[in-house]
Amino acid sequence: MNMPSKILFSSIFFFFAVFVFLSLIVSALSPTFSQLFLVFSYPHRAYDFASNLLLGCFVLMCLVFIIRSVRKKRGNTTEKMAAALIGSIMLSVLVVRLVYREIQLRDDDIIYALSDANVLLKKIVEIGIYSIIYTFFIFLPLLLPALKIRLNVFTKLGEWLSAYMPSVNTTLFLLFAYAIQPYYGKSNILLYIDLWLFYVGFGLMIIVIWRNRELFGLYEYANLLWLVLGVLIFSLCSKMISQADYNNTRTIFIIIGLMSWCGEWMSASLNGAIKPSGIRELFTTNTKGKL
Repeated sequence: MNMPSKILFSSIFFFFAVFVFLSLIVSALSPTFSQLFLVFSYPHRAYDFASNLLLGCFVLMCLVFIIRSVRKKRGNTTEKMAAALIGSIMLSVLVVRLVYREIQLRDDDIIYALSDANVLLKKIVEIGIYSIIYTFFIFLPLLLPALKIRLNVFTKLGEWLSAYMPSVNTTLFLLFAYAIQPYYGKSNILLYIDLWLFYVGFGLMIIVIWRNRELFGLYEYANLLWLVLGVLIFSLCSKMISQADYNNTRTIFIIIGLMSWCGEWMSASLNGAIKPSGIRELFTTNTKGKL
């Protein structure tokens, strides 16, 4: 991972982690501000605003990458198309969130009639997104180094997968997102599955530290420390978190994690660490051998 990119996203992560920590600690210790975290977690409040701001920055980052790639004549068609697709998705998500906010603020009988359907659709989307992130951004990136499996970079497909593999830092950001949850007194079994999936991811991270210390530097250890501190604070404030819409808080760190992942391969592409190629070359090049 390029050092300026690592510093940038670690700094953003640090800022929002402290923001969440302070809101929880103040809510727990101050009778006057006991509802602070709850209020911040309400839809269309502080955490929602932060998520929308980060989504806007995400779209801008994709646009800047495409412009710089064109100016540098990198020939990185694959990365430019990926950036355009991801930027379009994030822009669509931002627009939907803003439109949905305006609809929710209206006192309309139709909105109330559709509220149950909206809640169900939201839950289905959340489960789908969480499953994808757990699989491709936490479990697989940690399972490979935990088992000492190395991708064969001498094949085109192996080189491509290696270039797009999320770093330890990105995985730490996303693990932190899933650490934000009540650790006891959950209302249904799906929430306990969510908790155990986090435990599995955290356990894999410990194994990776033990077996691959070369992957950890100053920022990785610092972000790991914030994760451990977060688990401690969130577990002590479980009752408070269970009363809030903590998914709004999670969204902030999910966006940071995805931005970090994109920043990694974007920086590598601009710096020449990823060989310029088109999508067709990925499948037409000989890919014999293990990945």
